[in-house]
Amino acid sequence: MVAFMRVRFSFFSLCFLWASLWAVSAPVEEAAVGVDFSIVRVDAETKGDAEMEAYLIPYRAGVEAFAAEVIGYAAEPLSRRRPECGLSNLVADSLRVVGAKEFGEEIDFAVTNFGGLRRNMPEGELTMGLLTELSPFQNYLTYLEVDGELALELARQISGGGASAISGMQVAYNSDQKLVEARIGGELIDPKRRYKMVSIDYLVSTWEELFREEWIIEQRVSANLIQRDAIVLHLSALTEQGVKIFDAGEDRVTLID
Repeated sequence: MVAFMRVRFSFFSLCFLWASLWAVSAPVEEAAVGVDFSIVRVDAETKGDAEMEAYLIPYRAGVEAFAAEVIGYAAEPLSRRRPECGLSNLVADSLRVVGAKEFGEEIDFAVTNFGGLRRNMPEGELTMGLLTELSPFQNYLTYLEVDGELALELARQISGGGASAISGMQVAYNSDQKLVEARIGGELIDPKRRYKMVSIDYLVSTWEELFREEWIIEQRVSANLIQRDAIVLHLSALTEQGVKIFDAGEDRVTLID
């Protein structure tokens, strides 16, 4: 897997470098002379390019073997459903459990975004290819020590309809989408207490309403582990224990009438 990724990125890096050098050395036009384009239809009837097919042959076997590796099992089809489902819980649990080992900390809770979960999963074998499609981005695990105010704000945003997958936290809200109760580790969140959490670097850098500088005491980004790695490691451990993944949630986010 690592070898393939290095080959792929090296190839595109060389293309980018060549294009950049060409752009710098090319004569500069004073004004654009026109724009032209055409739409190319690509479907099941589209014939492949023989030269490109030949180029890919040495890589195909390795990629197919990588994608076919079985990591875990789903007892039933797994669908992405807000505010919570078995699939979102699996991913959030992966961040919390694997993050604890990666950062050498006891993690209180973890959060990631539903938008980063890109597909539903079929019943049966959960392969490396499927997990790559589920979590295709290079989002690195990030450890934070935070004020309880951040944890409470997360609970409020989830109550208001925010799509977040959580682990170690329970949120109850009412029909007006207002927070009723929020707990971490079974205890009510204390806004004056500090908590240790794991998320992903993308979320930390873009969710400005939540990850405020004044609420963050310490922050560390993993140099090695991305979200997909955490899913694979956690799911592999569950599989060794004979655990299969179910579709139902665990009442981590509940509506109270």
